[in-house]
Order: sequence, then structure tokens, then C-alpha cells
Amino acid sequence: KPRRLRSYGAEAHCSTRAADQKRQHQRRITLTIWIDPMPDVIKPIRPQDPRFAACGTLLLPQDDPARFGPDDAELHFAPDGQPRFYLMRLRRRPPLVAAMTCHHRVSQCLGSADAQPWWLAVAAPEAAGTGLNAGSVLLLKMLPGEGVKLHPGTWHAGPYVSEPSALFFNLELRTTNDDDHNCRPLDQPLPLALI
Repeated sequence: KPRRLRSYGAEAHCSTRAADQKRQHQRRITLTIWIDPMPDVIKPIRPQDPRFAACGTLLLPQDDPARFGPDDAELHFAPDGQPRFYLMRLRRRPPLVAAMTCHHRVSQCLGSADAQPWWLAVAAPEAAGTGLNAGSVLLLKMLPGEGVKLHPGTWHAGPYVSEPSALFFNLELRTTNDDDHNCRPLDQPLPLALI
């Protein structure tokens, strides 16, 4: 159902033919604009936002040599899983989320291999119980030189890029795309603001 957005007032000067044709009247015109409801556009946040902590960890460059510390990712691999690290090529996709995926057996890690900004839609593992929707989905904006580690079970879609294609470093399991690719549709597709 359309909803009323706003009423604007405007002054209009109208000439009327009166006996002396010199008299002018002013009339106030009210213009009401009606818009159709649109789905919420998800605006990006940076991974330092505390809401992202339930989904994963931001990875930043470290000087070499560096010892393992609190800025490192705590990786998880299923006991029977073999890690897979590869260079992934992605084509640009429309900025819309209609479904999300999660992996329970691995803490997937992603980073741009060609130093482009990129975006990733995420939702905390427990979000699936209440529904994946505008209230539970976050859009991360990642800058060149940044990576992300997703906690096992984190729902995600993307990466999204502004260029026709992009390369990503991807750390997961050898069998992630075979036996741990859990997909769920959203309650309603969500447009993303890739800004």
C-alpha cells in the first residue's frame, strides 16, 4: 500500500478576468507525493563495527616477522577436513542478496588479491532462526589490504565488487563446496548500497 511521504506548499499567482482585468489573486496549492514502499537498502558498515564481532574477524596487514597474537584469526577446520587455499576469480554480480550461505566445518577467510575495495553481506549464525532479513543482514565494506575471517556458521553472500571481475584469496576446506555449502533464501531480496 502506498504511503504518504510529504506535502509541499507552493504559491501560485493566477490572473482572473474581472471587470477591470487588473486584479490578481493568489491561491495556495498543496502537492502531495505518494511513493510505493521499497525494501530497505542495506548500507555498508566497516568491519570495526561491534555488530560484526558475532560474524567474524577483521584481518589487517602485519609487519614480518610477527608472532601470533590477538590480531590474528583463530582458524577452525573440521578434524577430518583438509584445508584448501586458492585464488578465486569472481565476476561482478548485481548488488542484491536473495539467498545466503554458511559453512559449519570451517572458518572461511577471504581477501582481495588485486587490491580492490569489496563488499560482503553477512549475518550471525543464529540469525537463521529468526529469519534472514534487513534486520539481521550487515553489509561490510572492505578496503584494499584488508581481509576477513568468518566464524563457522556465519551466513554470507558475495563478495561484491565494482569492477567487472576481481581476484580473491580464499581459505576453506577441500570439500567445502561439496558437503558444507548450506544455502537459505532471504525472507525478501535486499538491495545493497555499494558505496
